[in-house]
Amino acid sequence: MQDNQQIILCIPGIWKTHEELLHTIINKTDYIFAGKIIKALAFDFFAEIEEESHNDKVSSAFRQLSLGRFSDTELDEIDQHNMVIYIICDGGNFKAVQNALLVGQALLRAGGLAIKIETAGISHSKKQWLEFSATQLMDLFKAFIPHVSDQKKLYSCGMHQFGKPDACINKNTQDSNSILNQFLLYILVEDPILKTGDTFAIEEGAEKFKLSKINSADFFDNDSTYFNSFGVWSLNKPFSFKQLLKFS
Repeated sequence: MQDNQQIILCIPGIWKTHEELLHTIINKTDYIFAGKIIKALAFDFFAEIEEESHNDKVSSAFRQLSLGRFSDTELDEIDQHNMVIYIICDGGNFKAVQNALLVGQALLRAGGLAIKIETAGISHSKKQWLEFSATQLMDLFKAFIPHVSDQKKLYSCGMHQFGKPDACINKNTQDSNSILNQFLLYILVEDPILKTGDTFAIEEGAEKFKLSKINSADFFDNDSTYFNSFGVWSLNKPFSFKQLLKFS
C-alpha cells in the first residue's frame, strides 16, 4: 500500500541526462541534488527524485487532465519532453504541502514544463504553478485539491496531503461545489473535532448537512495514491418528513 503521508509530483522536463538535471538544479535553484535526494539550502526540507526517460503515457495524462487549463502550445511542449522526474515528498501537514509547492516551483524554473500531482489527480501549467503562493491557503488548496464526481457524489481528492479527511456531497445538491469547498476549508482553517451526527452549514441560517464518516475505499482502491486513510466526511441532507410527503 502507498505511504499515505506522501506528496508525489510528476514533472516532465527538457533535461536530456541525469547530469544535466543535476547541474541545472545546483546552478539555477536554491536546492542541492545528490544521489536521489534533493535538499533545500535555506530551510529544512528534502525529498526523493526518481527519473525516467520520455514517456508517452505522461503526455497523454496531461492531455486528459488538462480540462482547458493548458494551451495547445503548452501541451505540444509537454509532448516533446526528454525526461520525467517524480518528486516524492513527505506529506500529512500544512508545512509539507508548502514545501512541495516550493520545490515544484524551483524545478519548473529549472527546466520543468508542467506539473501533475500524483497524490491528487490534478495538473497545472508551468505559468499557473509559478503564480501560486506558498503563504496563501487558497493557493495551496487550488494547487493540491481537485473535485471528482461519479453518478451520485461530488468528492474531493488529496486532503490526506494536508493530513485531513476528504469530503463528499450529493452532486445534485444546489451549490454543491461551493458547499464542499467551504467545508474543506473549514477543516483546514479551524481543525475542528468532528463526529458522526454533527451538522455543518456554510453560514447561519443556511441549510444544515448532517455529517457521517465513510471509508475512502468507497471511492479509491486501498493501494491508490488517492486513498485517504483519514477517511471521508459525507455531507448529508437531514431526513425530512415534509420532503417525504411532497413525493408520496
